[in-house]
Formats: sequence, C-alpha cells, structure tokens
Amino acid sequence: MVGSYIPVLVMLIVTAVLAVGMVIGSFFLGPKKPSAFKSVPYECGISPIGGARERFPIKFFLVAMLFIIFDIETIFLYPWAVTYRGLGHDLKVFNFMEMAIFVVILFAGYFYIIGKGALDWDESDQARSADTISPEALAPRPPIRLGNENSGPVNLSRVPSGIRAPSYGASSQEEGIAANVRETEREAAAAGRDR
Repeated sequence: MVGSYIPVLVMLIVTAVLAVGMVIGSFFLGPKKPSAFKSVPYECGISPIGGARERFPIKFFLVAMLFIIFDIETIFLYPWAVTYRGLGHDLKVFNFMEMAIFVVILFAGYFYIIGKGALDWDESDQARSADTISPEALAPRPPIRLGNENSGPVNLSRVPSGIRAPSYGASSQEEGIAANVRETEREAAAAGRDR
C-alpha cells in the first residue's frame, strides 16, 4: 500500500529540487549590477503611480471569488468521470442523473450571476450617474516625484573630464559617449600643441 505512493513522493522531491535549483542558479548566475533605476518597484511594465493602498473595484474581488467557486465545482467532475466507467448499469444511471442535477444547479448559478451583471466590466451606466462620481475621484492627482526636484540646476563645469572606459556590460550609448570624450580630448591636446 505504501509502495503505491512512491511515484508521488519522487515527483514531489524532483519538483522541490528543480524549484530550489532554479532559484539558487539564478542567484549565482544572474548579473548583479544594481542601480537606482533597477531598485524601483516594477509593476506590469509601467511605472507605479500612487500608493499601494489604492482601492480596487469590487468587481475585481467578485470575479475572483466567482472563478474560485466555479473552478472548485468543476473539479468535482473529474472524480465522477473516473469512477463512472467502472459502475454497474443501475449505478451509472443514478450517477448520471446526480451529475445532471449538479450541472443544472451550476448553470443556474452561472446564469444568475450573469443576470445580476456580476461579470460585466463595463460600468458606463454607473459612471454616468452623478452619485457615483465623487469630487475626490475627479480631483487632479499630485505630480509624480522622482526625487531630484530640489537638487537645483546642473553645473556642467563639475562634470569629470577624463578618459572614461565603459564598465563591463556598458551599453552602446555609454561606449559612444566614451569614444566622443576621447576624441574631444585628442582634439584639445592637438590644438594646445599647435599654439
């Protein structure tokens, strides 16, 4: 009896080893070039705007709960389908009628939530009514602060002027900047020798 669980145990061990191995491998093999830009939180390809404590529409939670409910109810179909083939004729008819009632109740709930508009994302009718739009929602948001607003004007005379070798993994723009700096230094040195 215990021997029948060995494949499950092997699968769990292999899964755990792969997961831990990938995390450790990415830690050791991944490039480590931290910068202020890379330390900024990343969210879906856009810069985060506002605080993390903003309210989500209730539709988001409602759809999530409905998905979980219908997903769990649909999972009940799998064990029924597995055991259905091995039953006798009388039990097959009983199980089929039992599952038919279950599916009818499932679809009744589904059509009920569609009728109530729980899955409608378009809230244009609600947005047009005056009582749902508050003055706070219409107020302009404060500007996004990047942290360098109070640093003052840039003093270009303090920019270091030496040969700047690009660091490992430098972009082509950085390499181009370094090449331009070297070229202007050579020209300045040649102009100084000519005098």
